[in-house]
Amino acid sequence: MTSDRQTVVHGGHSTQRPLPLVLRGMRLLFSRIGPVLPGLMGRWAYRLWFRTRRFPESATGKQASSRALRSTLQVNGIPVAVYAWGQGPVVLFVHGWSGRGSQAAAFVEPLTGAGYRVVAVDAPGHGNSPGDRTTLFECAAVLQAVAGEQGPVYAAVTHSFGGMVLAYAMRHGMAVERVVMISPPADLEFLLDSFAQLLEMPAAVRAVLSCKLEQRFDADLMDRVSTVRNVSTLAVPALILHDEDDASVPWQQGQRVATAWAGTRFIKTQGLGHGRILRDPQTLEAVVEFIKG
Repeated sequence: MTSDRQTVVHGGHSTQRPLPLVLRGMRLLFSRIGPVLPGLMGRWAYRLWFRTRRFPESATGKQASSRALRSTLQVNGIPVAVYAWGQGPVVLFVHGWSGRGSQAAAFVEPLTGAGYRVVAVDAPGHGNSPGDRTTLFECAAVLQAVAGEQGPVYAAVTHSFGGMVLAYAMRHGMAVERVVMISPPADLEFLLDSFAQLLEMPAAVRAVLSCKLEQRFDADLMDRVSTVRNVSTLAVPALILHDEDDASVPWQQGQRVATAWAGTRFIKTQGLGHGRILRDPQTLEAVVEFIKG
């Protein structure tokens, strides 16, 4: 039996809400048609995998972006929105899937007050950057381009999927001296499993989705984008924070990343979930102190 309710985690609030009608319909299609036509439904899942979703911007996010020095950077023909606050060594904020650069809002005042320049970007298909789909590789190219224009990047603070993107970018030459990852996923397998569970995909449909991803990005895709694998090659100080009540990315994911990254400090918080951890005063204090070294 399927549940008609789900835990919705966004902007730091975790509540039980009825499933959106569209999602309920998609679940029904996957569960009923998937076993009969796994190829067809797998191709649909493949298209859905790259789709992004824009959530309403928070009031604090709007205030922060209105105070930012805003610019647009062309990356492989895509105009991406860039935000900057303050002066000094650059601290780059990297948002997660369906996030936006203004989620850096709570970090701006503490970091600029400590003498840093905070830079954030809306990835393709996110925030004020156009489009409705993207890939990890496209997002990593954006980070490398922003670092080239705004850098050198002294430190980076990532949230959720942004940690996987940064790890890949650093593995491929992006220089950052200190890294903070908040609620990072450990590997692509976890993200695919979560996606399949959300849509209630039969195993055969999930297999088609994986196959099509490997056909497009090569058979070693899982290994190439694994956060665990990519951070294991890095030799920079890192801090990882993850909340034990995270309903989107379980804290064990962050712990796996920390275990693979030599010398990394891991902090497990409580009662903050996946979003509110970005605004928690103790989190902010720990991040600023770590970046200050």
